[in-house]
Amino acid sequence: MADKDKQPELTPWQQEHAEFQKKKQEEAAKLAREEKRKKQPAKVESVIEKYEATPNQPVKEEKIPFFKRFKVLAAPEEKGEISQVLGKIWPFILVTLLIFLSSIYVISPLSKIASFTATGNVHESTEQIAEATGIKTNDHVWQVIQKSTAISTKIEQKFPRVKSAKISWVFPNNFSAKIVEYGESVYLKTGDAYQLVLSNGVILTQEPVDAQKRAALPVLDGFNAKEVKSFVAAYETLKPELKAQITTVTKVPTKVTPDFIALEMKDGHQVRVPLSQMAEKLPYYTSVASNLTEPSVVDMEAGVYAKSKDAYQKDLDDEKEKEQKAKETAAANKSAEQASDNGGESSNGTETASTDSTQGTE
Repeated sequence: MADKDKQPELTPWQQEHAEFQKKKQEEAAKLAREEKRKKQPAKVESVIEKYEATPNQPVKEEKIPFFKRFKVLAAPEEKGEISQVLGKIWPFILVTLLIFLSSIYVISPLSKIASFTATGNVHESTEQIAEATGIKTNDHVWQVIQKSTAISTKIEQKFPRVKSAKISWVFPNNFSAKIVEYGESVYLKTGDAYQLVLSNGVILTQEPVDAQKRAALPVLDGFNAKEVKSFVAAYETLKPELKAQITTVTKVPTKVTPDFIALEMKDGHQVRVPLSQMAEKLPYYTSVASNLTEPSVVDMEAGVYAKSKDAYQKDLDDEKEKEQKAKETAAANKSAEQASDNGGESSNGTETASTDSTQGTE
């Protein structure tokens, strides 16, 4: 009995085979558990866990365009019949409101002009400018706004000094005029009278001239209106430091250059230049004058050269003397020709008289 219950001893080969079978069973069981786990549904994350896991972020409000808000009012499914009606008639309500407010403004004192001011005016007073505009305190604001361009033109035509006048509306019922005036350019001397010339070449014939102010600007002596305009147009292109050097300007025409002018400078020199080329050539005077050591004449008629005043005057005197001699010679020759012609006519007359007397005797 004991021999039957006793297990036979396994050989080494049998023991290794038993261990291999045991490992194989364990691996099969492990694979079965993994397959079972894969077939089970995934764990659903709770709402609370998801909320706690998400960081807090600011909530962005959706912006609705201004005009689309009225469409919301007009949506019958959301706001009902009243919203639908309001959504359709809101443009009419808006127009009616604007007309109503405009009507109130028109009949109110705010629609009438309350005040008028002017800025930038130096030589004309605000009262003179206001009078030139023709604006009255009972005029309506909108009438003045519509006529602002015509009012500006009136001011410019009334006052020669005014270059531009811009009318501006100051809410609710005030107006202002921004004035820009022409600058003072030169003085014109005609005989013993002086007249001021503006930077646009206009001569102020009716405005008196202060003798103490004449030294501040150049004086044109004996120029006509066209020449004044040409000079001012060229003068205004010069640099301020060069303009400040000029004191008096006279006309010194030559046979070659009829528009030749002479400009006396404060540094003692004189510049002679064609009026038509003044803007082009006169700027060279600054560099030429820096090399002069005595009072000189800078001649710009043909090229540019400088000569002392005494030497230049001598050349002028010699040229005048030659011209005078040429004139005297021409006059003498003309007189001789006339005398010769008269002598020939006298001899012809004598011969004619002798012939007549001989015929009478016969």
